[in-house]
Amino acid sequence: MKITFLVFAFSISSNLLRRVCITGDKSAVLPSLSFPLFGCQVDRRALCLDLMRFRWICGALLLLGIFLVPSVASAQEGLPPRAPLGLIWEVPVLEGELYYSEVSALVETYEAKVGSSLMPSKRGKVGIKVNTRSGRGLSTPLQLLRAVIDVLETRGFARDSILIVDYSAYQLRQAGIMPSISSDQGDFEGCPVYALDSEQHYDLDWFYDSPLPPRLNQEPQLFGSLGRGSSALKAGAKERKSFLAAPLLFEVDFWLNLAVGVDDAALGVDGALANATLWNVSNSQRFLGNEATASSAVAEIAAIPELNERMVLHFISLDRYQYIGGPLFKSRYSRSEPLLWMSSDPVAIDRLLCDKINKHRRLDGFPEISPLPRQLPFAASLGLGVFEKSRIRLLRLALVAPAKNDQSFSGEDAGIPSNGDSELE
Repeated sequence: MKITFLVFAFSISSNLLRRVCITGDKSAVLPSLSFPLFGCQVDRRALCLDLMRFRWICGALLLLGIFLVPSVASAQEGLPPRAPLGLIWEVPVLEGELYYSEVSALVETYEAKVGSSLMPSKRGKVGIKVNTRSGRGLSTPLQLLRAVIDVLETRGFARDSILIVDYSAYQLRQAGIMPSISSDQGDFEGCPVYALDSEQHYDLDWFYDSPLPPRLNQEPQLFGSLGRGSSALKAGAKERKSFLAAPLLFEVDFWLNLAVGVDDAALGVDGALANATLWNVSNSQRFLGNEATASSAVAEIAAIPELNERMVLHFISLDRYQYIGGPLFKSRYSRSEPLLWMSSDPVAIDRLLCDKINKHRRLDGFPEISPLPRQLPFAASLGLGVFEKSRIRLLRLALVAPAKNDQSFSGEDAGIPSNGDSELE
């Protein structure tokens, strides 16, 4: 909360200063603007009042800077830095490997790039957002999830402090991440699993507001409170709210996004952005009525500072992705490449994913996703990433097949710039 308060406080102060200057222009109370530019007469009393007001504002800003700016630094302390926008690392998945060497190589490369390690900080916990929306055949690969857990464990996180989050308890069970109802266990190999639709992991003060009505298939308890034929919702109504995942806001030092790649009628591409946003809040099906509402919700939720600031890395395995017929899994339209992507930029990842999906659509005679999914330029306009191919760099790590108990890989210097990669052509 402190970070957001300070950011908005400085923005408001800046606006106040500009407003004083604009008022000065119009009423010609500032001598430097009155006669040379407008030829207006000066009201000396107004000038004195405005100058006094200006001094008070400057004094208040000075005090704010002296006493509160250190709070910003201390609040930001402990947040892992992000890699540059537009940078995506790619590593081949070695045959017979269990993702550990690949994930380890990617994370080590990221740490070398930013000069910081993914270690426990003040909160001592880390979050993993998985994707089980498309069913068992197209969920976050269990071996990738295990590898990420192992890599975090080697960096000091205990398994009971690694929180796995997704929306649906049913889909989590179908994917093999959440134990069956009959099981006595409530975790995944020692890691707690949080299903957001249990409604036990929301904070009522933290939500995304929209006047769109809820969907019966997702929020039947909210749908019943609407009047027959009513679509207008009053401000403050619970039906307008999509609650955020509180564990990722308040319990973890940072969180990782383990997305999958699939096409979607409303989104165009269901990838890193959608998994971090729409499948990370309640009452989200209502946004999928058309492209405009879906894309704007994705971008605006992703831009919520408290959610965005701890979202450090995004992973997508291309071991299985689907280019048409989504979001439900259809093996006939899925493809497999032994590649793993990682980036701090979800927009860039989704752009490359869109290109891959369109490539296979062209080959099989299906229409391409066109125009480009709107959430990409929307999110880019909010500073969340880049979507222009000319600004995206795909750097490949040449992972060497390791000897027993030995893993090695070439560093970032082995990466190939984007203008030399077929994915960006």
